[in-house]
Amino acid sequence: METTEQSLVSNLKRINMISGKGGVGRTTMAATLAKASAKEGKKTLLAELEDDSGWDSPLARHFGRKHFPIEPAQIEKNLYAVTLSAPAGQENFLNSFLKLSSITHMVMGNQGVKWFLDGAPAFKEMGYFYHLLMMLKDTQYERIILDLPATGHLIGLARLPNVLLKMMPIGAIAEKLREGQSYFYDKRQTAAWVVTLPQSLPVSEAIELKESLNKEQIPVGGYVLNRAPFNPFTVEEEAVLESMSSKSKTHKLMIDLERIRRLREAEKRLSESGPLWVAPETDNPFEEEGFGFRVQKFTP
Repeated sequence: METTEQSLVSNLKRINMISGKGGVGRTTMAATLAKASAKEGKKTLLAELEDDSGWDSPLARHFGRKHFPIEPAQIEKNLYAVTLSAPAGQENFLNSFLKLSSITHMVMGNQGVKWFLDGAPAFKEMGYFYHLLMMLKDTQYERIILDLPATGHLIGLARLPNVLLKMMPIGAIAEKLREGQSYFYDKRQTAAWVVTLPQSLPVSEAIELKESLNKEQIPVGGYVLNRAPFNPFTVEEEAVLESMSSKSKTHKLMIDLERIRRLREAEKRLSESGPLWVAPETDNPFEEEGFGFRVQKFTP
C-alpha cells in the first residue's frame, strides 16, 4: 500500500498518542491508523490502558478480541497489541531494582502493599507510565500507537514525571521518570494527535486540549478532523441553495448544506491553531480497506 506525504500515516512518529473527547471516534482512528501503519510495512505496536471496569475493550473488539494481553502479542501481519497494566508496570519497576523476581512477587502479593499502591497518589499512573516505558524501550517496534481512553489520561501522563520529580528528585524512581521524559518530550520521535468532529463544541475542546499539551511540553502532531462529510455541491449549487434557505430550512439539501458550513468552520478554526488532517465520513472506517491512508492533510 503506497502513501503520499499528505497522508497522516506517512507523518506518524515512532510514538503516537491518540487523544480526544469521548464520542469523536478516537479508538476507531487509533485502530485504523495502526492497521494502515502495519500495511505500510512498519512493525507497529497498538497499546491501550487497562480498564478496571470489567467491560470488554472497544479497541480489542475491532480485532475480534475481548481484551489485549499485558505482553505484546501479534494480531495481524506487522501488527502487535498490548494492554498497559498498572500492576504489571509496578511489578516490573520493583523488579528492576530489587533484582530478584521472587522478592518482587512477595512484595506485590502482599494485600497491604496492593492497597497502598492503589490508593497512593500517582502510583497507579506510575505503573502505567513504567509499563509504557518498557514498550518504548523495545526497539523492535518502528511505530507505537497508544489509544488513550480520555483527555485526562494524556494530561496526567504528561504531568506525572514533573510532579513526582519534585517529590523524589533523586533515586531509582527519578531515573526512570527522566528516562520517560526523554521519550515523551522529544518532538523528533513523539506526537500527540487530537481527534475531533466538525462541530463547534468538540472543536473548542480539541483546541483547549492542544493548548494544555503545549503547556506540558508534549509535542502535538496536529488535529484529526473525523467524519468530515462529502460536499456534493458545486459553488453555483451552493449559491442557489443559499437563496432558497429561508424557505426550505427542513429540506434535506438544506441539512446537507448546513453540515458543509459546519465542516468549513471547523477546518478554519483548527487549521489556524495547528496542522490539520481530515478523515472522510464513512459507515465503518475500520472495515473499509485502506481507510487509514485516506486521512489526508488539510490544505486551505
